[in-house]
Order: sequence, then C-alpha cells, then structure tokens
Amino acid sequence: MATIKDVAQKAHVSTATVSYVINKNRYVSPELTARVQKAIKELAFTPSTIAQGLRGGRTYTVGLIIDDITNRFASHFIRGLESAAAQKHYGIITSDLQEREENEERSLSMLLARKVDGIIYAGYGRIEQQLAELYARGTPVVVVDKPPGSSLLPSIVVNNRTGIRQALDHLLDIGIRQILFINGLAINQNAVLRGEAFREFMFSHHLPFDDESMIFGDFTLEHGYETTRRLVSNGREFRGLLCGDDLIAFGAMAALKSCGRRIPEDVAVVGFDDDPMAAMFDPSLSTVHYPMFEMGRQSFQIFQKLSRNRQKTPSSILMDTRLVVRRSTQATFRDYYTPTEVFRS
Repeated sequence: MATIKDVAQKAHVSTATVSYVINKNRYVSPELTARVQKAIKELAFTPSTIAQGLRGGRTYTVGLIIDDITNRFASHFIRGLESAAAQKHYGIITSDLQEREENEERSLSMLLARKVDGIIYAGYGRIEQQLAELYARGTPVVVVDKPPGSSLLPSIVVNNRTGIRQALDHLLDIGIRQILFINGLAINQNAVLRGEAFREFMFSHHLPFDDESMIFGDFTLEHGYETTRRLVSNGREFRGLLCGDDLIAFGAMAALKSCGRRIPEDVAVVGFDDDPMAAMFDPSLSTVHYPMFEMGRQSFQIFQKLSRNRQKTPSSILMDTRLVVRRSTQATFRDYYTPTEVFRS
C-alpha cells in the first residue's frame, strides 16, 4: 500500500507539499499540484481519513447508540446512515443497548472515549441530559426515531399519530368499527404515541373502546400470536386488528388462520412499518410505511450541518407516513410486486 512518502518521491516534492495538496490548507503552485495528483493516481494512494482527522481535531467517525440492533428499524436505519456517511468518508461506531436502558451511560462513555465527532441517538431517553450538555458544548447530537424529552436537541422522528389515523381511517372506510390494537412495549415512546392516537381516534369517532381494546406487549411475533389467540378464545368480538408493528401483525395473522378466521373477510389486519416481508406474506399485509432508510440518511445530513456550524438552533424533522393497502384489508386486491419493490430500503 502506497504511503505519503512514496507519493512525495514519485512527484519529486516534500511530504509537506503532498499534505498541502491533499488537505488544501496551503497554496501550492498549479504545476506542483498536478505532479502530486498524478503521483497519487498512479500509486492508487488513499489518504487516511482517521489520520487526517486526528491532525485536524476530527476522527471522521460518528457514534450511534441504538436500543436493539437486531430489530428491523435498526437494520434499515443503519443502512441509510452508512450509505450517507460513506459518501463523505465517515465511519459509524455502533453501540447496541440490547434493549437495556442501564447500558446507555456505558455506551455514551465508550463512544466519547473513541473521540467520535458526534452522537446519533436512538435510545430510551435515559441520557438525554448528558446529550443536551454535550450539544450545548458544541458536539453534534441527533436524536432519532423517538421524540426527545427536551426541545434543546435536534431530532428526526416519524409522525406516529398520522400513521395511526391513516390506518384507522382505512378500516372505517371499508366498514369496520370493532377494532382492537395489539401494541408494542409500553416503555417505548413510539408505542405510547401510537396508543394515544388510537385512543383519541376511537373516542372522537364514537367507536367501541374499553380496557382491553388496546394490549401492550413486545414487538414480537409471539405477542401478536398469543394475544390474538387469547382474544379469540375469550370470545372477544372484533372485525379489525391494528398492530404496533409488522412482526406483531404477522403473528396475529398466523393466529387468526389457526383459529379458522379468514383475512380480511372475518378480520382485517393492518401493520405498522412496511417490512419487506409484508408484501410477500399470505395474505399480503396492509401497513403504514415507516421511512427507516430515509431517516438514517437524513440523520447524517443533520449531523453534517451541525458539525459545520450551519445550524445554530435545534431543528425537529417530522417525517410523513403513508398507508400501503394490500390483501389483509382488501380481499379484491391482487398481489403484484417486483423484487426491487419487496426489498426496497
């Protein structure tokens, strides 16, 4: 692998001149610049962004704190974040909380010890005060996916309330009024917001609602399956199931089938996320599209603006959702997709 000394020898200049050309921090004549650039190309020399960063007070790394790296949000979000970061020659150091709030302080300490240039945070809110202090001292911080408790931090979140209303409006449009909501974790801010939106919608539209109209649990297949089986075995009457995410919906649909219920003729099901499997499941799942990849991409763009001091005050980006209607709510819908649609980011 070529070094900066190799480039200097080939171009017949000093290593300092090569450094000036690479970093563009001092005037170098056009003739010498051309010689250095030619040598760089011929030797396929790639400057070390980490070494450059250390000299300039930056490491060209961003720290990501995320609640659970194994879930679908994480995989799509990180892909969007990585794609945007790679274009600017940044690396991402990810710290997985493994669904444990108590890991947040350790994760933040580890990333700061690695001298990351900023923090992108998708945790539980436990360290928001420390993040606000870091941000006030000039460290770029972006809160993603879950609304921050403080307006002092930049954030990018999805409009959960709109997504729930879109799903419920659709169920009403197809004549369904007996609707239950199998929600996710009660400590998850997104689940809380979706629950609030569900409750408000049901009351404002004078729809049946009681203590078991909304059931909190995990964002898992098991929660969807077991909860639905219990509702059916207890004789609970319902015509529509709204689910806190697509995994819950997949479990719920499997349970309905095992109980002899037809989808959507007996029960219509709506998910939340638009997981790639939603288009391939049988029946295909109507769901609220959650722009996870785009959130990752935009979170890095916000980080860059902050790191360049282009943004002096915190900004909050509220991303739109859209309902994707498929066969789980519309029996006449004909499944049609291409691989690029199914596995879109």
